[in-house]
Amino acid sequence: MFTTYRFEHPKTEQSIIVGGWSYVWAGLFGAFWVLWMGCGSYFLRALAVNIGIFLALVAVAGMTSYVQPAYQLIALLVAVPAAVVIQSQAMVSLVRTAYRRRGWMTRIGR
Repeated sequence: MFTTYRFEHPKTEQSIIVGGWSYVWAGLFGAFWVLWMGCGSYFLRALAVNIGIFLALVAVAGMTSYVQPAYQLIALLVAVPAAVVIQSQAMVSLVRTAYRRRGWMTRIGR
């Protein structure tokens, strides 16, 4: 689920590893992590994903107001981590696409 990617520049042989903690930072910081990784051209796409996930969480929170308080807590305890995982996968996918389009070689694993 959380695949480690190694991107290598074909001329300079610079390598960047995305995996492990990168997923945590991507899930927490979203579009700003994409920008920090040097993929500024994908910032607006990443921001759109962030906004979509935020709106989905707001919708879940709003829908839980119609159920009992115990179910509200359970729904939010499931929805928030799920949103972080989905966001991290989406952000890493955007970074992977950005490096591939720049001509970097992509390897799976270390």
